[in-house]
Formats: sequence, structure tokens, C-alpha cells
Amino acid sequence: MQTTLRLDDELYREAKMAAAREGVTLTRFLEDALRNRVRLISDVPSRKTKTRLPVSRRRGGLVPGIKDLKEAADAMDRDVLG
Repeated sequence: MQTTLRLDDELYREAKMAAAREGVTLTRFLEDALRNRVRLISDVPSRKTKTRLPVSRRRGGLVPGIKDLKEAADAMDRDVLG
């Protein structure tokens, strides 16, 4: 298929030089670049896909003697900071 693309002049020059360094045509270089980009995008899950997060079914709570999370954080700070 043939198509017309409008590219930034500097990008065009850079792509043409990169293609020449690799010893391929500009067309081949751009096809490879597009294939790689499409492959990257297709490997990323769609934002519409729901992600199921694991949920713990364990029971428990705070360590005996600790009334709330603030108290637990303060106790940990005392242990760490000594």
C-alpha cells in the first residue's frame, strides 16, 4: 500500500540517516518502527480491562496491647529510632 505522510523535516532527516546507517530503505525503517510501536501498544493491557486485585481472607487485627494504628506507628517509630 502506498500512502503519504507529513513528517517534521528534522525527524525525516534523522530517520533517513538512521535507515542509511542500518543499510535499509527509509520505507523499511519506518515499517519496522511502526511494527515495534504497535507491538508495544498491544502488549499493554487495555485501560478498559478490569484488574482483579488479591484480597486477603485472613483474620486478625492489631497486636494485643495496641489500640489503634496511630499507636502502632508510634510504637514502631520508638523501636526504629530507639
